[in-house]
Amino acid sequence: MKTGKQILFTLTLVAGLCLVQGCALLLVGGVAAGAAYGTVKYASNTLQVTQNVSLDKAWKAAKGALAGLQIPVTSSAKDGASGRLQGLSAKKQPVIIQLTRKGDTLTNIQISVGTFDSEDNRIAAQQIYDRMTAAM
Repeated sequence: MKTGKQILFTLTLVAGLCLVQGCALLLVGGVAAGAAYGTVKYASNTLQVTQNVSLDKAWKAAKGALAGLQIPVTSSAKDGASGRLQGLSAKKQPVIIQLTRKGDTLTNIQISVGTFDSEDNRIAAQQIYDRMTAAM
């Protein structure tokens, strides 16, 4: 029974942290089931997630997200294994979206905004990701 209480406590703690951080996707992504895909993490000024989506679909969603947020693309490159979009935010912060194909329908997504880790940069990266997921 102790293990069940530990699991319940951990899930409650994660759910509370997600709500505080505004990361409802983490809950939907399968934390309760222990799923690895769709779980957003943020490290070294980069939002990181692996999504069950093809590289082409993620690429289209990334381009659409930047256009929708009025972030002009300054550089783009894509091949069969990866894609990289670079832009400049309204605050003149560099925006980089790196996509890496992990399988036919599995793509690693990395989004960084700015040079340093800050709450504003995390919020901006999350907004881009939210726009992408709406289109995927």
